[in-house]
Amino acid sequence: MGTLDEHAKAGMAAMADRKWEAAIEQFKAALALDDTRPDLNHAIGTAYLQRGEVMSAIPHLERTIALAEPYNEPQHQSMKLQFHMGLAAGYAMADQTDKSIRTLQRVVDLWPARVEPRVQLAQLLLQSCRLDDGLAVYAGLLEHAAFDKEGKAAAEAVIGAVRAWRETEHPASIFLQAHAEEYRKYFDDIVAEVGSQGWIAEAARMARGPDGEPKAIVPQGARPYAMQRVDLVNPAEGTISGVYSEQEPMVVTLNGFEPLSQLPVMLPWKDQSFPVWVCTRAPWHWLGVIIQFEKAGDPEERIARVDDAIGSWYLAGYNGDFGEKESGRFHFITDPEAIGETGVGYTVDLGRSRFEAINSLLSRLAVVNDKHPIRRLVFGDGRLPD
Repeated sequence: MGTLDEHAKAGMAAMADRKWEAAIEQFKAALALDDTRPDLNHAIGTAYLQRGEVMSAIPHLERTIALAEPYNEPQHQSMKLQFHMGLAAGYAMADQTDKSIRTLQRVVDLWPARVEPRVQLAQLLLQSCRLDDGLAVYAGLLEHAAFDKEGKAAAEAVIGAVRAWRETEHPASIFLQAHAEEYRKYFDDIVAEVGSQGWIAEAARMARGPDGEPKAIVPQGARPYAMQRVDLVNPAEGTISGVYSEQEPMVVTLNGFEPLSQLPVMLPWKDQSFPVWVCTRAPWHWLGVIIQFEKAGDPEERIARVDDAIGSWYLAGYNGDFGEKESGRFHFITDPEAIGETGVGYTVDLGRSRFEAINSLLSRLAVVNDKHPIRRLVFGDGRLPD
């Protein structure tokens, strides 16, 4: 059995090599010898975050803050700031948006001279349907002595673009529609290139059933409506290809609102049956759809409130109700995910379907809203306030 320092050094070395499991085991061994070290709690929390185990990380990150509280000398401040920022990141990754915002606000109060926490707070507020609050933080940054010239120019551009959007009275849906049109055009251009080579677009994934007849594939454990299509397939070789990757989201700009493509900003889409928000980043081929209800409920009960409506909508899109004769079909949908205490989220590849698909979803959710009031619907790369 090694000493505390030996386990700590081994854990840090494993972190440097991105060997998260080994790092966690070493930090566990170190904490078994002394669990009052804030740096070791922070280290294991960070390793859990890197491994994607957010809920395992948060207790350690919270304990880090409590243990570091007595350390108030100037040489401790940079470390304590790092600890608080790590906790804010953990809360954000766990969809505990309000806790992340409160943590960042505390960082701003404790370290008013630091710029980065204010920038992250402003961005998180803009991304979580708190438009005016986020703009207020950005406006305050314009007066901050440590905010550099480039940062101030970016903040001024965002503030100006939001003001310009409000003055035009355009619906927020113009950003979602722009993503749809740009992706459809991009997809069409790719098909025009490879169609002459025998590639087929938007083919369904099929397998032969027990009776020998081909049937659409539903991945094991997925919702029964979650049939899939592929972007492109070469039947001669059985080769499958995508036209774009969700790891490289398409950035779409609108004339006069270019700064809003640089970061996710949630804008209200008014005059709907319930509050609807659209993110300026809303990739059509990897579109986030989050429904937040007025009332909390356990995850399965919340999912049951909306899943039939989402399922019928997805099947309609899969079958081409929002496309043309031979194109414009939905390709993929994730399993529903419970978000926070009141939300349910999906991610959908809408393929080359028309924007009409969104209006159909709003109509279906209006029916759900009659029985289970919806607090807000979010399209794109947004986050829910708790």
